[in-house]
Amino acid sequence: MPTETPPADAAVVGQGMGRGRAAARLLLSFGLTGLFGWWAFHDVRWADMWASLRTANFLWLVPHVVLLQCVHWLRALRWGSLLSGLERVPFRPLNEATAVGNMLFVLLPLRLGEFARPVLISRRSSIRASAALTSVVLERIIDGVAVALLLEGTLWWLGDATETLRYLRWGTHLMLAAFLGLWAVLLLAYWQRTLAVRWVRLGLGRLSPGLAERVAGLMDSFVGAVRQVSGLRQFLSAAVMTVAIWVVNGLAILVLAYAFDCAGETGNCMPLRLDVFQSFVVLGVTVLGSMIPAAPGMAGTFQAGVKVSLSLFVPAAVLKGSGLAFANVMWLATVLHQVALGLLMLARGTVTLEGLVPTRR
Repeated sequence: MPTETPPADAAVVGQGMGRGRAAARLLLSFGLTGLFGWWAFHDVRWADMWASLRTANFLWLVPHVVLLQCVHWLRALRWGSLLSGLERVPFRPLNEATAVGNMLFVLLPLRLGEFARPVLISRRSSIRASAALTSVVLERIIDGVAVALLLEGTLWWLGDATETLRYLRWGTHLMLAAFLGLWAVLLLAYWQRTLAVRWVRLGLGRLSPGLAERVAGLMDSFVGAVRQVSGLRQFLSAAVMTVAIWVVNGLAILVLAYAFDCAGETGNCMPLRLDVFQSFVVLGVTVLGSMIPAAPGMAGTFQAGVKVSLSLFVPAAVLKGSGLAFANVMWLATVLHQVALGLLMLARGTVTLEGLVPTRR
């Protein structure tokens, strides 16, 4: 019997293993969605939630969506600032690529939509997709550090450490450590590129020389792209716009909460009221929960994040009714805004999904 797999068979086996891993990750993402969705809704008071939805003042969705649109524009401008070291891309292609990329991020599982923006902008400029992808990675690191610092500050001010608060603080510490660690490695590699690559080869080489070479090669290429994409001016501009992005996001949550404060209502309406500080706590915890790789649309993890954050300062009776109604409306408004904006850009005809969404043949 043969002891080696022929090259053609090896390719088939490799493809099968790749499909198997993708299927396993997909099942895991849907499993996490089911788990967190069950936890978010297992004790909901359905009658109270529907009553809250019926009495809500949905006119507050108008300023909420306007603020979400401002966040979208700020993200497009920040991306353009990071890319300006390579090319000054006009706002329109940045806006269109950001809209379609965010739509695919919402609709596709496993965060596959992250790869759409670099490809789209490479079609409308001279920037290579790999360099644009580097800017997306930098965005994620900057956002991760910003949200972790927001949570560190707000959770510290909440005072008494309940069990939920302790878990959130540990999660925040881990999040901050992870993103600051990535930032530290990136800075080291930026200033000492050769030394960083050598350390990777030495460290991983003890485990697997082949893996060490691949990781070292990826790091070398990534740092080379970072040197092209970023500079002090680009970084400072991105930092300022990052603060603006998250401030506007927090205000959008505050505005939406007014829809559920039972203003002008009588009877058994149970009001949900948030102040500015609480709105930013909801923002940080929801983002923390949404980082869990779940099914498309962040369904389940989003609602669970909102529920956990509201539980820190909202009575249980309000949380299980108006709180979950608020969580669902905020989730639906976010998803529909991103999908509608992406479809609008596609309708213009200057952006296509060709090559971005896999099709069967």
